[in-house]
Amino acid sequence: MNSPESTVIPLPLRSSEDLFAAGRQRMVDFLLGYSLIESHLAFVRARKPYPFVERHCVLPGAALPKGEHRYQNTAFMILLDGVMPDSLIKHFRLRKSNRVTAANLRRMGSGITLDEIRAEALDLRSAECEGILRQLLPIDYALLAERPEPGRPLQLSHAHVKIERLTDIAVRQLALDLGYIERRLFERSEDYADALEAKFYEYYGFPANASGRKSAAAMAAQMLAGAGCRFSVLLANQDDCRITVLDDGPLVTQYMLLRLNRDELDRLLQTCRAAGIGDLSPFVLLRDGREAPIVLYRVDFARSAPARGTRRSDGDRLLRQPWLEIVDERILRVPAEFDEDGAGAASGIAALPFRYARPPP
Repeated sequence: MNSPESTVIPLPLRSSEDLFAAGRQRMVDFLLGYSLIESHLAFVRARKPYPFVERHCVLPGAALPKGEHRYQNTAFMILLDGVMPDSLIKHFRLRKSNRVTAANLRRMGSGITLDEIRAEALDLRSAECEGILRQLLPIDYALLAERPEPGRPLQLSHAHVKIERLTDIAVRQLALDLGYIERRLFERSEDYADALEAKFYEYYGFPANASGRKSAAAMAAQMLAGAGCRFSVLLANQDDCRITVLDDGPLVTQYMLLRLNRDELDRLLQTCRAAGIGDLSPFVLLRDGREAPIVLYRVDFARSAPARGTRRSDGDRLLRQPWLEIVDERILRVPAEFDEDGAGAASGIAALPFRYARPPP
């Protein structure tokens, strides 16, 4: 049996100093339940097999989803530590008609039943906000939450936010920034431009055949980073059954459900015991009909050397290499609302290191 990995993540301390970070974590926690756990339960109720991510498909460049899964809850949220810069308004459709008001929302979706929205309910920390999110997330395009003033928390501001930018412009900008082209996207060949487009999506954690919300999320992250914003883009899609988080930092983070085999279960148990936790109950979310444990998995990707710049002459070779590499893997504690016996909270540990896509040490 392999030696357990030693680094564990303790539960975060409560702090009001960074309201953006707190709101961001609140939304990640909400989506873990809404987009992963509740979706798995919907598959179970429908007696459909859940499409767990296979080991070789964890790297986004290797994952090529072929269809959408109707029981998977989707989400597309943009969080801003401030308000949308004026320079980006032409790319993010923010109008009076799509501000989050009861009257506007009733026009956006026939299933929305909100008669009024209290100002306090737009605060992402409020209990009322979760109910609003559940009605708004199925609406197409993105939700936007902003911090209108210093010292105030993130608040929902707009729904049905379209991100409008030509794909060729976004791909060209990345290729210029990294040195893969000198001026024009098609200056070498159409095949070379197609390869650059596939790598554009991989750069933001998506497969080469990305479209729709994934394309919009990548463009949103690119433009917000270029404007110097502090932001987070959170996306959950029906085709790959994972949550992707993009922000102004160097990493791409994804969350998904795993079903562990016996060897993996033994390895996780060894890590639990090394952290002073006697059993797996704080980290085992569900067991399916075959008694296989299901866990919440987080993986962090860093951009590899080919995605950090190149000499133009090396482009053909580097476009064939992975642009993301795994730098950390974790099994998360069961969220409190799904933890019937309270074992997760009692453990005092938020996540355990666990190598799933990479060989164990």
